[in-house]
Amino acid sequence: MEMCSMKQVVSFNKCYQRYYDLFFWRCKKAVKDETVASGMVQEAFLKLWMLRDHLGADDNYDFLKGLLKKAVRDYYNSAKNRFNANLFRLDDLENPDSVLKPPIEEQELDELLESLHHEDLIDQQRWEEVQQIIPSLTLFQQRLIKLCMKYNFSYDRMSYYLGGISDYVVARQVEEMLKSLKQILTTNERLKEVTPKSSLVFSGSLDELQQTVMNMRYDLQYSFQQIASELSIAESDVKKAYARAFQVCK
Repeated sequence: MEMCSMKQVVSFNKCYQRYYDLFFWRCKKAVKDETVASGMVQEAFLKLWMLRDHLGADDNYDFLKGLLKKAVRDYYNSAKNRFNANLFRLDDLENPDSVLKPPIEEQELDELLESLHHEDLIDQQRWEEVQQIIPSLTLFQQRLIKLCMKYNFSYDRMSYYLGGISDYVVARQVEEMLKSLKQILTTNERLKEVTPKSSLVFSGSLDELQQTVMNMRYDLQYSFQQIASELSIAESDVKKAYARAFQVCK
């Protein structure tokens, strides 16, 4: 067996951790079968490993995407797989013609994969917006978010790390935290509708820092990092001022 370097192993593990869940989710939505989707992704990563000496790190995403796009197309173009996929589905047993439907058109498949990719981009954009807001939340709310992500909103497991409080109390606390996030994100969307040429007008009173941050963010289209650099303050302070200004933004 060909020896591989530790660097290659580490690089492959990072790639696997970064892309496996993403491609598994896409394939599962495309083929409607977790087992088939998992097999597709595992096989793609196996081929990636076998060709590790010929691919650079920047090529991994496109290589996996190309393999899995072909795998999904082949799956739908195989009458045997279509039959197995539909055999035990009650709705298809009631409508047997669906088992014998012609192979999915390539254009239709491309549109399906493109729509999944578009959904990924939207989800990624929303998560990036949430990440920007997290530092401005209370420490308890930040901890709730970390526990939700780690334990997939399993309130019974989360309760253990929150002092043994009841599942019901955890659920209520998470609900309140999500409401706060939604309110901030909704306000953020309203602020984004303001054109860069127009000065922001607030119905409440902002202190000097909050006013400066909001104007630099929306009039000048600065990032939080750029604002912090210009004002010579910590980026976390910029985000806190930004979040507090939401409360008086109409």
